[in-house]
Amino acid sequence: MSNFKFTSKHVLLLAIILIIAACCTETLSEPVVVPDSKVVIKHASVDFSESCMQCHAKVSPDIYSDWKSSGHGILNYGCYICHGDGETEFYPVGSEDKCISCHSKSEGHLARMEYTGCYDCHDGHTLKAN
Repeated sequence: MSNFKFTSKHVLLLAIILIIAACCTETLSEPVVVPDSKVVIKHASVDFSESCMQCHAKVSPDIYSDWKSSGHGILNYGCYICHGDGETEFYPVGSEDKCISCHSKSEGHLARMEYTGCYDCHDGHTLKAN
């Protein structure tokens, strides 16, 4: 079981994502259950023939811009790496498991910190330390 704890930043980020999702469409897709969680998360029903980046450049340009200028954006690491494909798997906030799968050297760093997760210190899209 993970030691992950929701902070006020997570709640705010989730609220923003849900508002953006509501603006993207009038209907929501079928529920998707986040693994190891009882929370059901839904991604807005969208035309999945359009890429995440194309859609979010229009509906959330500030977030898209933050991502695009980050290390992930510069390397063109797509949204699905942290957030899932949006259809069968969707994480509004990327999980530390997703971070550690690429940044395994940071696992020891996280263990030494008083924080419980990557997003306690790093912004989710710019990746800069808060």
